Amino acid sequence: MTSPDELMRAVDEFRGALDSIGSGGVSVAADLTLLDRLVRRYPEAARKSLELYDVAIRERPRRGRE
Repeated sequence: MTSPDELMRAVDEFRGALDSIGSGGVSVAADLTLLDRLVRRYPEAARKSLELYDVAIRERPRRGRE
């Protein structure tokens, strides 16, 4: 299973490759296409990443009260 960190590294490497060939940046459509491909390729990592994000969002207000 691919970890969420590996998934994010893949996205960063992809963007780095695009930047190195002189593209003017990644458009929103290209970002969404890449995200769709990565989620389809690594569904477990995407699911885990969303779970971790949900936990972080729920814990954020608690941290402010401590």
